[in-house]
Amino acid sequence: LTHNTQEEPCKQSYPSSLRQKTQAMAASNSTLTASLALLLFAGVAFTLIQFPSSSSSSSSSLSLSAIRSRTMPGSSLMARRPRVSSSNLNFMKTVGEHRKEAVQLRSALPTAYQPVGYEDWKESMTLPKVYVYDHCPFCVRVRMIYGLKKIRHDLIWLQNDDKKTPSQMHPQQKKVLPIVDNGGKIMIESMDIVKAVDNDPMYGPPILNPSSGRTDYNDWVKSIKEVMGRLSRPRYIQAYLPEFAFQSSRDTFVLNHPIDKKKFSKGDQGIFQEYEEALKRTSEDIAFLNNKLVEVEDMIYGPHCVTEGGISYDDIEFFARFRGLTLIKGLRMGPKLTTYLDNMAKMTQVPLYTAMAI
Repeated sequence: LTHNTQEEPCKQSYPSSLRQKTQAMAASNSTLTASLALLLFAGVAFTLIQFPSSSSSSSSSLSLSAIRSRTMPGSSLMARRPRVSSSNLNFMKTVGEHRKEAVQLRSALPTAYQPVGYEDWKESMTLPKVYVYDHCPFCVRVRMIYGLKKIRHDLIWLQNDDKKTPSQMHPQQKKVLPIVDNGGKIMIESMDIVKAVDNDPMYGPPILNPSSGRTDYNDWVKSIKEVMGRLSRPRYIQAYLPEFAFQSSRDTFVLNHPIDKKKFSKGDQGIFQEYEEALKRTSEDIAFLNNKLVEVEDMIYGPHCVTEGGISYDDIEFFARFRGLTLIKGLRMGPKLTTYLDNMAKMTQVPLYTAMAI
C-alpha cells in the first residue's frame, strides 16, 4: 500500500512531461524542414542560372546525358572515361605471343586504369620458367642455382608422359628436361644453365667456385649404379612426386627405364615384373649400400660444402646425385653426409625425400 502511494505522483506527472517533449520535437522538425526546403530552392535556382537551356525538354535530355557520361556541361574538371580503341583488341593475343610487348602495353596505361593484381601479373610474365621432373638429378642442378642465388622463378613440373610440351620447346624436339624459358630464350643442358645463371650480371656476381676436377664421388655413384637402380626406380613411382600424378605417367617411366638394360629394352612389358622383383631384394640391397655409405664420410669437407674453399660446381653434382638416397627407408647415412644434405637442402630450397621415404 505504501509502495503504490509513492509511485502515484510519477504516474500523474509522466503524461505531462511526454507532451512537452513531443511539442519541442515537432517545433524542431518544422524548423529543419523549412531550412532544407530553402536550400533545395537555392540549389535549383543556381543550376538554372549556371546552365540555361532553350526548353525544358532539352534541359532534361542534357541532364540525362551528363549523368550517363559522368560529366557536367562546361566543366573541365571531370573527363570522360577513355574508350578502348580497336588497336587494343588484340591485346590478349599479344600476351600469348609476345610477353614483353604485352607488359609494355599495360605499362603504358595510366595508373588509375591498371587492372587489379597487375604487378603480380607483370612479375609472372617476366619470371624465368623452369620445367623439371622432381626425381631428375639434372633438374635438381638447375633448381639448386636458382635457390642458392635466391632468384624468383616459376617452377613447372611436367607429367612424365607429356612429350608434346618439352618437344615443342627443345631445339632438337626432344623430350628432355630441364628446360628454362627466360622471356622466350630457351636454355637446355643442366650444367650450361647453371653456368649461364651464375654468370648472369642480372642476378649478381657468381657464387660458385670452379670444379675441383675430383672424381671420387662420381666413381662411388658408378660403383652402386645397379643397386641404386633397383632401390630408387620402383620407389619413384610409389612416392608422391608431381610428375607421376597419373597412372599413364608412372607406366611411361617404367617402360622407359629398365633396370637391367642388357635384359630389357625400352617398351618391354617385362620391365613391370622387373620392378616387382627389385622390391623383393630390398633387404639385400640396403645392406650392401649401408656398407658403401661409410666411404662417403671422407668425401665431404664440411657441413656446407663438399670441397674445401666454399660452394662450388662440385656441390651442384654431389647434392643432385645423393639427394635420391633419402627416398630409401633403412639407409644408415653417416653424420657428415646427413648434415651436409640437410644444410644444402635449406640453402637451395630443394627439399629432401626423408619425410616420404619408402
